[in-house]
Amino acid sequence: MSLIDMLRRVSPLIALCCFVGSAHALPPQAVAPATPPNGARGVDGPFFPQNRAAPVTPTTGTALQQEAQQRLEARLGANTALSNGAAVTKTQAQTAGLGYVAKHFDQIDTSHKGSVTMSDVRQYLQQQGR
Repeated sequence: MSLIDMLRRVSPLIALCCFVGSAHALPPQAVAPATPPNGARGVDGPFFPQNRAAPVTPTTGTALQQEAQQRLEARLGANTALSNGAAVTKTQAQTAGLGYVAKHFDQIDTSHKGSVTMSDVRQYLQQQGR
């Protein structure tokens, strides 16, 4: 390969390198100032949210027991076989998806009447310290 052929092949690369190398010598572009919308105070987005949720303080003692009781009422009492003070047998508890009640049915049914109510479940949980 002759020197002239080699220069023909390399000359586009040399021109590209010169172009890229001279780019740093250009003056920086002017950027328009950013003005936030009315009422905004700076950066907002998924990484810098303006409206942060208040930190959740852990509940303890009586508040924790009340919260657990409310969750239990919502889980077992709402739209289940135990709602509205109804009584369920062990088989009904199993078919209704009340696994905890079915599993501890014999301990919950202290009067041995064959059915339990929501108040029986509450009483059992209080005895267990839950």
